[in-house]
Amino acid sequence: NKEFHGEGSIGLISSRLTLEGPISKDRTSFVVSGRRTYADLIARPFVKRANKNLGTSNSFKLYFYDLNAKVNHKINDKHRVFVSAYMGSDNFGFSSKENFGNSFYETTSGIKWGNITTAARWNYKISPKLFANTTFTHSRFKFDSGASQTEKDGNGVDKFDFRLASGIFDWSGKIDFDFIPNPRHYIRFGISNTYHTYTPGGIVVEGKSGSDPFKIDFRQDKRYSHEFDSYIEDDVQWGALKANVGFHLSAFKEKETVYVSPQPRIGLRYLLNDKWSLKSSFTTMTQYINLLTNESLSLPTDLWVPSTKKILPQESWQVAIGAASTYLKDVEVSIEAYYKKMNNVVSYKEGASFFDQQTNWEEKITQGKGTAYGTELLVQKKFGKTTGWLGYTLSWNNRQFDEINSGKEYPFKYDRRHDVELVVSHQIRENISISGTWIYGTGNAISLPIASYNGYTSVTNGVPNWARSFEILGEKNSYRMGAYHRMDLGVEFTKKKSWGERAWIVSFYNVYNRKNPFFIYLGRDYSSGTSKNAFKKVSLFPIIPSVSYRFKF
Repeated sequence: NKEFHGEGSIGLISSRLTLEGPISKDRTSFVVSGRRTYADLIARPFVKRANKNLGTSNSFKLYFYDLNAKVNHKINDKHRVFVSAYMGSDNFGFSSKENFGNSFYETTSGIKWGNITTAARWNYKISPKLFANTTFTHSRFKFDSGASQTEKDGNGVDKFDFRLASGIFDWSGKIDFDFIPNPRHYIRFGISNTYHTYTPGGIVVEGKSGSDPFKIDFRQDKRYSHEFDSYIEDDVQWGALKANVGFHLSAFKEKETVYVSPQPRIGLRYLLNDKWSLKSSFTTMTQYINLLTNESLSLPTDLWVPSTKKILPQESWQVAIGAASTYLKDVEVSIEAYYKKMNNVVSYKEGASFFDQQTNWEEKITQGKGTAYGTELLVQKKFGKTTGWLGYTLSWNNRQFDEINSGKEYPFKYDRRHDVELVVSHQIRENISISGTWIYGTGNAISLPIASYNGYTSVTNGVPNWARSFEILGEKNSYRMGAYHRMDLGVEFTKKKSWGERAWIVSFYNVYNRKNPFFIYLGRDYSSGTSKNAFKKVSLFPIIPSVSYRFKF
């Protein structure tokens, strides 16, 4: 709120820019930030050359962007207001066109998802010991996917277009208080209300055959709900023992159905000596908004749906215990074990899917139990010429449903046995530093078909309708995708300038060109001279070198 500053970078893969400064010195200030990737723009000349050599017309888009903006205004010593906004989107699409004289055949497909959030907050200093924050927010998450094909020949134009969309929209208001009666207590309390609007997925198919247009609309009705929350907690200290004791009370209303949930919580930390501390916690939680994920796909085809009369809220409790210590004055080590028990978790019933829009989403859901437990280790060095951290998590995440997998427990889609991240940065000279990152994660658990057969979808008046292939799946999530691991390296050259600082950064993403699996599909294998079914792996990003210019003023 005193001076204008900026920071940004321009690179081969992405660029970003942040600007901040006073609108009215010491009273009103702003910050605005944005970034965008453009791998598809960099690749466009190579795609055009390939099209020319192959006689095809292909194109793709692959990028994400986000924008942030915030304005702060000091009314006086007791009142401040803040207005902020965020917008971001991920986009992936592909199109192909083949020309045959005066005829052509064109296909397109794409998927995109993103968020928009706005907020206004009023900070009020009621007294030297009591502060209040009143906040109003609006948020929108939207997911879209689709595919189309167009064919032109001597008989005219045939067009087919498929679109699927879902989302959730929220309006929310809340007021939070911070009360500090004395140095031993820090009390927080507040209330909030959120109005949810759900768009639980809908398919629209339209097009035309010759001169005859058609449209099929499978969009499902929107649903609405109110969510109420209140809480109080106290950070209290007795000598070497510090405790956070809290109570959360929530309620949820969807149509005529009302749920109420009391949720006690406690966290403890005890200082054994100057180097060692112990901590533990117990938390209960209730979640009224359910995330329906299609475990057979790796794409973000997720639906947000409310708890209803048929679908109970998800409930859980979690206990954790850990220890932390400091070695050699600048090396911190912490280890923590946790166990989480979940009830009323949701999943699609066997045979149901995201793309089955003729069945109401409530009829496709089953509820069951879940457990998640594991141990987390973190070793971190924050000071000196060489800094970095090593993090390791050993975990289990399981689900059990009476209507799935013959009632037997199975690993959840996001069950990841081992998760490792190693980050090291070294300052070679005052203006030169190198850094490296290596990450490793056990592959996702997925279900794959073990057999298939051809059959008819239905029979009308003794006459079979069109035939299709039906797949038989093995045990739920009994197959593991290959492990995900990669290494990134970079070197940074900085230099002080009269206007600020600049830096050249040379980096390599996925140094050893690991072909990490993005998703797996059932295709055909022709390598042996014969055609047979085979599972195919799709990988997205090979080794990617990049150069970027960073500046700060």
